[in-house]
Amino acid sequence: MNLKKSINVIKKNAAKYLTGCFKNKIGKTVNSNDEVKRILICRPNHRLGNLLLLSPLVQELESTFPNSEIDMLVNQSCAIKLYQNYDNVNQIIEFPQSLFKNPIKYIRTCKQLRSKKYDLAINAVKESCSGRICTSMANAKCKFIGDKDSDKKEIHIAKQVIYSLRAFLPNIGVKPNDGIPASLDLRLANDELIHGGSLVYDLVQNAQPTICLFTQTTDVKYDTERWWLNLYEQLQQAFPNVNIIEILPQENTSQIGFRAPTLYSIDIRELTAIIANTDVFIGDDNGVMHLASASLTPTIGLFSNAELEKYKPYNEGSAAVKINELKINELIVLVENALYPNLNTST
Repeated sequence: MNLKKSINVIKKNAAKYLTGCFKNKIGKTVNSNDEVKRILICRPNHRLGNLLLLSPLVQELESTFPNSEIDMLVNQSCAIKLYQNYDNVNQIIEFPQSLFKNPIKYIRTCKQLRSKKYDLAINAVKESCSGRICTSMANAKCKFIGDKDSDKKEIHIAKQVIYSLRAFLPNIGVKPNDGIPASLDLRLANDELIHGGSLVYDLVQNAQPTICLFTQTTDVKYDTERWWLNLYEQLQQAFPNVNIIEILPQENTSQIGFRAPTLYSIDIRELTAIIANTDVFIGDDNGVMHLASASLTPTIGLFSNAELEKYKPYNEGSAAVKINELKINELIVLVENALYPNLNTST
């Protein structure tokens, strides 16, 4: 471990120790769920994937407290665009990404946070030190820091907070949900979906099923170019009547040498609408993989570390695989199952 990583570990452990004193606040119990009108979600983070992973929690709160409005505390990000079609999301409060580069805005945001009264403040990730601090700072009657464990030992980061919150809510007089947590969902509007469909059709010029690839990766543990080229060629052989397109990253790079038709968009919602008009998405664990999941398209996430269970896509038809443990022919079977879920393979 190098010096920088060692310092970061020490800082992280120190922050955990200092914020360990922040606990859940029960406050005054309510007589019905309808009494909870104003809710704050604290997730001081700017990463696309982490913000998308909040959507199941937002849906949970929408179902539990249908007459409530939700504010979201994040770092300066694209959160406004992500949640623009959630009617119960009232305000996005944004911290600057760096305290030292913009201390005045940071102080103003802290004052804004304290100025509004909430019935319930929620720290979305219990391991987040900044989330614990912000939730403790909030002017809220009840505060969920994340210390309440549920009977269900859930690993996935999007579901974990939901089950823990359900275990906490009876303490304040609230009847929690008991259904399966919702999937990630960007709630694309019909006009967005139609626009995304036209972009895909203009590219492929047919109504055949379409596989969408996103080949960008920051992983250096495998030969990405050779691996992706091998996958692309085997997909062509296995599915000769299926379109294959590639979503390009901002860097305009392709691990398959631009062999497939390509699309690129700087608009997050447009990009999601494009993916929503394909039949299966394949990509590494990153923000675009979570966008694909939030488009409700069957998503195959490629992982190379132990974080698979924590961040895997779990919308219908999706799967997560460890890239170093799976042969490409096995991946082809997963693609086939996603493309043709109703195919009867029994003999």
